[in-house]
This record gives sequence, C-alpha cells and structure tokens, in this order.
Amino acid sequence: MRALFVVNDLVAAEPLGVMQLASVLRHAGHPVCLAGARQTPLAPLLTSFRPQLIGYSAITGLHRPLLELNRRLKQSFEFFALFGGPHATFFPEMVHEPGVDAVCIGEGEGAVLDVASALDSAASVAGVANLWVKTAQGVVRAPPRPLIADLDALPFPDRSLRSATDPRSRSYPVKSILAARGCPFRCSYCFNDGYARLYGPAWSRVRIRSVGKIIAEALELCQQGPLELVQFRESVFPWQDHWLEQLAARWPTEVGLPFYCHVRADLLTPRRVALLARAGCVSVNLGIECGDETVRRELLERPISDDQMLDACRWLHASGIRVLADNMLGLPGTTLETDLNTLRLNQRCKVDYALAMLFQPYPGTRLGELARATGQWVGDLESIGANYYLQSPLRLGDARAQRVRENLQKWFAVLVEAPGLERLVRPLLRLPPNLVFLSIFRAWYTLCYVLRIVPHRLDREELAELGANLFGIFPPDANRDLLEQTQ
Repeated sequence: MRALFVVNDLVAAEPLGVMQLASVLRHAGHPVCLAGARQTPLAPLLTSFRPQLIGYSAITGLHRPLLELNRRLKQSFEFFALFGGPHATFFPEMVHEPGVDAVCIGEGEGAVLDVASALDSAASVAGVANLWVKTAQGVVRAPPRPLIADLDALPFPDRSLRSATDPRSRSYPVKSILAARGCPFRCSYCFNDGYARLYGPAWSRVRIRSVGKIIAEALELCQQGPLELVQFRESVFPWQDHWLEQLAARWPTEVGLPFYCHVRADLLTPRRVALLARAGCVSVNLGIECGDETVRRELLERPISDDQMLDACRWLHASGIRVLADNMLGLPGTTLETDLNTLRLNQRCKVDYALAMLFQPYPGTRLGELARATGQWVGDLESIGANYYLQSPLRLGDARAQRVRENLQKWFAVLVEAPGLERLVRPLLRLPPNLVFLSIFRAWYTLCYVLRIVPHRLDREELAELGANLFGIFPPDANRDLLEQTQ
C-alpha cells in the first residue's frame, strides 16, 4: 500500500510524529512519501505516486486549509483520507467534513499499520482501534488502543522522506529528538490535559526512552548530515536523577554535541541542573507563563512560586545554561497589569529570551472552555489563528485596551532585555498594530534564537529567508492554483 503524509509546512519544523508513522509503515514494507502543503505541488505528486492512503496531520488553527486541500484533491483522485494530529484527537467530529474518510485519535502507529493492512486486502477499516470511520451506515467509533509502553521498540523517525522533498533540511545543522511521551501535569491551557482525559492515568505515567536509544538516534543523525545541536522536543525533558546521570556519563563522550530541552522550574534542583550542564545542555525552554503567582496557580494550574522560578533561573545561569522563557499574555479574566507583572518577573529572572505569546483558547482545554463560558471568546474555531503572535481571539476590553495588550506582546522581549525603554514604548502601545512592531518582534526573536538559544551557523539561504520573514515575505503556496479552482 502506498501512503502519502501531508503536513501544513515541511520547512518550518521537523514533523517528528509524521516521520515516526512513516518509518513504521516503511519498516512494514509500504512505500511512503512526505509532503508539505505549502511547498509541494500535490496534484502532480498524486498523479505519479498514486497513493492509496493520504494521512494529514492537523493542528487547530491550521486544520481548515488541509480540509479544503483534501476536498479539492478528492475531486480528481481516489484515495483514503485519514486525518490525525491534535485537532483530530480532540475534535474527531471532523470526520463529518466533506472528503474525510476517517480520523485517528491519540497515538497512531498501531492504527496506521492496521489501516495499511486493510487497504491492501480491500477490507473495511471500520472498527480499527483509534479510528472514527465514515461509512454508509454512519460513523463507526472505535476506542483508543493502549499507549505504546516500550518506546525503544519503535524505529527512528524517517528523516530521509523530509530531505527528499526539502533537500536543504539534510544540511540544516539543528535536528530534533523526542526522549519521552506523556506528561504528569494538568496545566489548564495545554493539550496534555486533553490526552490525559482520553487515556486516563496512563498518559500521566511518562514513558522514557533509554539513554542508549537516544544516543543511537543522535549518532545516526550525525551520519546523515552536518549536526551542531540537538533539540529535545518533549513537553518536559526527563528529570529523574538516575536517567540524567546516565545521560551525563554517556552523551558527552559518545555524541559530544550541545543540546536544548524543555524543563519545569519546580522539577529543577542544583544537582539536576549540574547533570544537565555536564551532559551538554546549553539552553532550555522554561515556562514562566504568567507573573502573577495567584493566576499561575489557580487559573493555569501550575503550582510554581516566583521564588522557584527565580531559583531555577539562577541555577541555570550559574551552570552556563541559557533560558528561553515561555509567557502568555491576554489570559482570560486578567488585565494589562497582569501582563506587566509577567514582564517584571522575566526581568527579575534575567532570562536570555522572553518569548511572549497571545493566549489562544484551544477548544478542548479547560482554559479554552472557561474563555468561552465567560464570554471573552465566541468559541469559533475559525477565530484561532495559525500562530499566537499576531492577535488575540479574546475580547480584552475596548479597542484601545485590545491594541495595548497585543502590541505589548510584540515589544515584550525587548523590554525584558532593556527595561529602561519602557517609558518610551508605553505610549506607542496605543497605536494600531503595525508591521513595524511585528518586525521588531521577529527580528529580536530571530537574533536571540539563533545566537543564544539554538546557536548554529547560518548559510546564505537561511539568512535570506530570515530577512524576508522579518517583513512577512513568505514563499507562495505551492497548491494555490488548486485551492483557487472553481468548485
């Protein structure tokens, strides 16, 4: 069975989940292709490759273009359309959309293998665990199968598929690895809460890959092309002392590359930070999220104190580890003063880059439902944008209040770096949102990310792309003509 996987953007980030599914299928003997909806003209690819299955990975805010693209392709080609990813998991009702044959909820490795076997034998996929399948008699809803217990048993993600479509990705010197799945925390705004409701306590028991397997994957990456830094992409990097001790003992001698990972302040201790530094960690992503401790505890359900944030950042900096801090502005029920408190805490923590995002009320999260219930958000999925850096879908007050908080997000990182500019910037926040503010945000983000958080060499093409991105100049959509066709 020939399978094609489609993601919105193949260049912006490594689609690890899809590359993992592709690897599982290829190990079972199925031909597989990978495409980016923005980069790959799909009609010619379908004509030459003739996939029997097209799997789309959809996230909320970017699901609509994939649905429309699939509907257009269905008008000219025959294939089984399977949607997966976070949006399909939390909104399996999307199976009712025109052209969608099935959706996959939760982990998809076992389900995609069963679908491939069924299509090969011309059998029905109705009843395959994890799937909601559209049939002539209605939608057949199968329960999810158990989570994969042994992550070491999975093959490594197949990165050759991405480099076949995007050759430059092979030479890009930063690659991503997943060390674990699952999360024990139930932050009210996070997708992990939805997975915990789907899988129950099993999702909260973090499944961690062995240090040996992670090292083997890193060494394979070194053989595939130049590699200068590894990004670990799970929600929280494994924090267990015995695991970190193994990593610190083996990674420097067997891999010897710096890495970046995600941490929580309340899980860090001086010992764990020392082990991270000894292993080769040069930067971390740490969620501050909100500078009001009460809001952080009660609204976000993150019981982390300001002192824990300050201690964690002090330990990290003392060990030579730089800090990218995640923050959310415009939270439901909060004010401009709340956002300014967040600014102050980032300044006190002396973070190396303060990434501020405008809160997005993703449906299915408890905080998203609260925003709907309190009337700050209309509950329309179409109001959720493709990213969280442009505007807030919430009503944050009158038009002026809305502008001030959305503009503060653009200036946030600069004001953390240079607090003395606040007196000059505060009057500017009342201006309408504009390209100048957005370009300032993009420029500072790019400089800090490339030079501080994920330091790596830049080739001429990447420099040109970064320069274009600062001003919102992006390559045209490869499937624009297809999407603009009359119905």
